[in-house]
Amino acid sequence: DNLAKKNFGRNIFLFAMGMLISALAFNLFFEPYNVIPMGSSGLVLILSKYIDIDVSLISFIISLVILVIAFIFFGWDYSLKLIAVTILYPTFLKSTTLITRFIDLENTSLFLIMIIGGACLGLSSGLIRKSNYNPGGFAVLFDLMKKYFYMGIGSSTTLVNAILIISSGFIFGFDSAVYAIISLLISSYIVDKVIIGISNNKVFYIITDKPLEIREYIMNELNYSVTVVNARGGYTNKRKKLLMCVVPTIEYLKLKELVNLIDKKAFFLIVDTYESSVKKNCKNM
Repeated sequence: DNLAKKNFGRNIFLFAMGMLISALAFNLFFEPYNVIPMGSSGLVLILSKYIDIDVSLISFIISLVILVIAFIFFGWDYSLKLIAVTILYPTFLKSTTLITRFIDLENTSLFLIMIIGGACLGLSSGLIRKSNYNPGGFAVLFDLMKKYFYMGIGSSTTLVNAILIISSGFIFGFDSAVYAIISLLISSYIVDKVIIGISNNKVFYIITDKPLEIREYIMNELNYSVTVVNARGGYTNKRKKLLMCVVPTIEYLKLKELVNLIDKKAFFLIVDTYESSVKKNCKNM
């Protein structure tokens, strides 16, 4: 409870910023070029071509319908978390049109516009997820598919996005569908970077017959600490030494080449690490 109270202001800010960026991206990068963003915003854009009312009103009606569906299938506690989305997103969708009037992208490549638009959607989605608030929209549909059809979030997301992209191809043309895919790929990449972060370090797990030579080089030449773990081969049942070391990404290739130079038969696993409790990358320890 104390942690929730402490992060309340931060989470509200992240959620509101995510909604604002998403609405701005819709009005600036997608709606003018008939390229659908993913999620319920894509449905809003499709319906706006057949229903002659403001997109913010269409968005509000869709959000309201989703809110009712959430209440029917998941109850009051679940649907209560969607009220902020139902109100905020259509409001931001309407208000950001005032900003887009002063931004001219007429001479900008559509490919570049989709890259920037996808990045904005990825940023907004990442901020909303970090806020721990329900993003609403098709997220409710995904939860329904998981509950009643036992579909994972990844599978249901892929299915719905595929339907949206195919529909946009028929409605707006093949080019529009291709640009929608580009924005989706960029968005997915940025979401991961916002949520997980950018990897500054690499963790090396090294199994070698020459642990002393590799350890000495890492400690004396690169000045990084090494953890030595006793390991046993699952197939051969032989005892070996496993070296674990955290190095900055900039020195990743140097250590990789070193390991291959000292022991060509060495097995090593290299993974990204996004957070470490040890400061200065374990250097001079």
